[in-house]
Amino acid sequence: MAERIGDTLPAPLRFELGQAPAAGETARAVLLVTVGEDGAPRVAVLSPAEAKAVGDRMLRVAVRASSTTATNLRCGSKALLWCVLDAAAYSICGTCAVSAAPSDDPDFAVFEMMVGDVYRDFEQNAPMIAPPTYRAPSP
Repeated sequence: MAERIGDTLPAPLRFELGQAPAAGETARAVLLVTVGEDGAPRVAVLSPAEAKAVGDRMLRVAVRASSTTATNLRCGSKALLWCVLDAAAYSICGTCAVSAAPSDDPDFAVFEMMVGDVYRDFEQNAPMIAPPTYRAPSP
């Protein structure tokens, strides 16, 4: 059962998010949940490199500019970033706005997510052992 642990990103998440996985290796994914105009949740699978901590209250998130996720975020969607680290699942809740920092890649749009709540789901007798994973592409 998840419990609220505050409104700032824990230090291990600030370090882990923003790190690019090694090419060709199995990589941890993070899930970004937004809400579409029909009110239904949408889940996007991101690389940890696409969700970078900027201090302890903000994430900078890069998504494909033409994606439904980008459309939802442009509308000021509330969002939830979900990841697994150190045997626990973390849910980072916040609101998003278009970032003033431009993307280095024109195919991507950058958003800033202001953290409102952070929840941790940890069960000592049943630790999380694997997050969603994918094979990191070659550069």
